[in-house]
Amino acid sequence: MNLLVGGTGFVGGHLVEYLFQQGEISKGAFRMGAHLKTMDTNGVQGIEVDLSDHHSIHEAMEGVDAVYNLASPMPYSESDFLGTSTVGLLNLLEAATEANAKCFVHLSTLDVYGFGATKIDPSRELSPSGEYQKAKAEAERLLLEFTKRSATPRITVIRAAKAFGSRDPSLALPFLRMIEQGRVTVPRGGTMSYSHPRDIAQAMYKATQGNLRSGSSYLVKSFDATPEALAKGLSSAAGKDAEFKKQGLLSGPAIPRYASEQLRASLTIDDQPSWAELGYAPQYDLKAACDEVAAWYKKEPWVTESA
Repeated sequence: MNLLVGGTGFVGGHLVEYLFQQGEISKGAFRMGAHLKTMDTNGVQGIEVDLSDHHSIHEAMEGVDAVYNLASPMPYSESDFLGTSTVGLLNLLEAATEANAKCFVHLSTLDVYGFGATKIDPSRELSPSGEYQKAKAEAERLLLEFTKRSATPRITVIRAAKAFGSRDPSLALPFLRMIEQGRVTVPRGGTMSYSHPRDIAQAMYKATQGNLRSGSSYLVKSFDATPEALAKGLSSAAGKDAEFKKQGLLSGPAIPRYASEQLRASLTIDDQPSWAELGYAPQYDLKAACDEVAAWYKKEPWVTESA
């Protein structure tokens, strides 16, 4: 039995679908007001949970073998990043230990390395700058400390490149809406790494299947692209012509501010030797990702809440 925390969000929704297709049985912890459509249509038992409430977490953890933690405010939201990312995490770890859960998979981000350097490798020290980045890095530190105190559950951290796929409110949706209008303002930025959320889901699932060392972290991506290549790929996949114009130095971002900062930072990683250990192999390239996003938008242009 799996417990998904943050399963109503953008990446979480894809993980829900992926696990269902693997024949996995899952429960999904959600907070009041969450959009439950993806969980409902993929056989996930929804359980309302307050991560600051030990009792509700313990109830949700009953019978759980694997915990998938995606609970985190999005960087372009107004939120207490540190409180949600750390206090709730510690409560989850405590409950998972008491429930004898075997695996705990935590979704992090390349952004923990900060935006000071573009090329990322596993040996680089974390150097977060903003509140969101610092909260994500602190969560990783707490997880590593926990592995020194307890052998179970086995903890794995997945540091994913920027997610891009269907139901993406920060990049795919703004691009598609501009494409609909026939004019796309392309944010400034160079080549960077992206992760399709189904590839992130694959990496997280693989982390529960192997005999990995607790405290291991993996950098994952699907493909590399420039913002212009991404926008033009979406336009082609949607079958719509559009005028493409690069964002000026003084013009405001056409997408959420933090996403614009990510594009300017242009974080990239190479294919990782550790993927073989994890059993991970990305299934999406630029074209496949754009085709998937365009197909979703044509069929069902709705967006889950960001969790």
